[in-house]
Amino acid sequence: MAFEYKEKLIDLFYNSHVSHQQIDETIDLVLEENSSLTVEENLEAMINLLVESGDSTLEMDEDNASGVTSEKPLDIEKFNHYYNELLNMFPDICPQYLLEFCRKYDNFNFEQVVHDLIETDYIKMRRDPLDICEHLKQMLPNADPIYLRNQSRVLATRPPEDLDEFIENAIEKSDYPTMQEYLVNKELTADLALYLTNFSVNRYLDRVPDPLGIFLDSRRKPVLSGDVSEKDIEFALTFLYNQFVFQRKSEIKKIFFSYNKHLIKTFNKLKCLIKAFRHPRPIVPLGECKNVDLLQEISFLKHEKLIRQFLKQKDQRYKTALEEARKYGLLKTCSCCYDEELIPEECYFCTRGCIFCKDCVKSGAEHVIGKEETSFPCLADCDSEFDYSTLQMVLDTKTFQGVWHRKQIEEIRNANIGGLETCPFCDFCMIPDDGDKIFKCANIECMAETCRLCRHRAHIPKRCNEIEYDEDVKMRTFIENKMTEALLRKCWKCSKQFYKESGCNKMTCVCGAKMCYVCGEAVTDYAHFNQNRCALYTENLQQFHLERVLEGAESAKTELGITDNPDKLKFDPTRGIANDVA
Repeated sequence: MAFEYKEKLIDLFYNSHVSHQQIDETIDLVLEENSSLTVEENLEAMINLLVESGDSTLEMDEDNASGVTSEKPLDIEKFNHYYNELLNMFPDICPQYLLEFCRKYDNFNFEQVVHDLIETDYIKMRRDPLDICEHLKQMLPNADPIYLRNQSRVLATRPPEDLDEFIENAIEKSDYPTMQEYLVNKELTADLALYLTNFSVNRYLDRVPDPLGIFLDSRRKPVLSGDVSEKDIEFALTFLYNQFVFQRKSEIKKIFFSYNKHLIKTFNKLKCLIKAFRHPRPIVPLGECKNVDLLQEISFLKHEKLIRQFLKQKDQRYKTALEEARKYGLLKTCSCCYDEELIPEECYFCTRGCIFCKDCVKSGAEHVIGKEETSFPCLADCDSEFDYSTLQMVLDTKTFQGVWHRKQIEEIRNANIGGLETCPFCDFCMIPDDGDKIFKCANIECMAETCRLCRHRAHIPKRCNEIEYDEDVKMRTFIENKMTEALLRKCWKCSKQFYKESGCNKMTCVCGAKMCYVCGEAVTDYAHFNQNRCALYTENLQQFHLERVLEGAESAKTELGITDNPDKLKFDPTRGIANDVA
């Protein structure tokens, strides 16, 4: 607000002897004494004071003492122009600081201000972490958003060049946590929350349908047996410490390991012990645990009473419903397993009304899912099927979501929608924007980024014809291996490979065997070379090796069908060698 007053006052007193310092003092005086006045009233009071004061309050130099007026104040348009120039020259400076800094100059000299700023340890602008985070998301769209948010907070306090360096390194090294890792962890965290913080009996029994039968089975193998992490063992011990706060930790640990880390047996033993302390020990914070089996067992121990009560009530409701169904003749028979005592609540139907129990529908559906089909035929002699609302009631949430996703993909494909594309690495479908060169799969289990032209992994900034794919690599590697085989010689006796850099062509292996370096035949003396078969010396050994390598390459190309179709090979490993031979 003070700056707005100053703009108006400078404009009003442009041709007067009133200085910037005098205006500043007047503004401060009026605002301090008349805080309750309106903007117009404050401005009027400031104008009156300046008119009454007349001459400038600035100290005059010798010229001014002789009657020469000081340099007229800088007009507001020029001030704004210089101010914006300074912002461009010092992009990291705090704008408010710069404004206050410029106010100190009554005779504004741009070069002097620049010089003073360079010599000053000025206050730097604190950039908004949210803006930085949005920029990072645009530059690194496949990065973990939590990771980017944390990095943004740090980069907001650093020079702008640090942000550019961070982005450049991230793109070059790709060593940052990915969006796929973030989504997987998010899903896992939501799953673990059921056992750690958001326990629900209904949801728990969906994941563990028969906890009493599972955890109270004396033959059951302890969840912490075998190769488990020390972190999981420490988590289990901490749980026991917090459940039995009147027992010594050393005693708890002793019993735990005496039962071979069997959590259920240890828990039941500790319940029978007499308290060792009069006052409880402090609760120890639980660490992190991602062992779902361990968490399920701990949740059972923590909520066993609640689970038993729930199951007992459920069993009582079933018995009541069964008695009523018998009384009124409402019992039905499963068309698959022929269970004759199905109460109405337990009946599941195909689209034509055939009756089945839950277990039969579930087993039949799982069989179809195993074959990766999306149609679930009736289990009786009927040409109908089960609809997806029925499947949702008998399948667990994760299994049903997978089936439903597969069904949606199939329907989308059958609809022949224009522009629809499928991820090359999974069955995810979408319609990308026309300008997108990259297909970004949204399937959490895939999330591959692929080129829409060649259908391989994204390779920007390289073009499709500059990238080697698996088949290209295999062909190139095959040719290179044949070239190496042609260069090396193999001993006819011990199969040791070698090649020579100088000397005659009569070679002696470390095993004692002798052979001709040119043709590879076994020799005993120099007679082989005296019969005009192979030269004893090769004049240009390097040329000889290059020719052999090219012969091996041509043999490999012929075998791969590349000789008749040269375009089949994207990268020729003989490129450059042929010129050396020529």
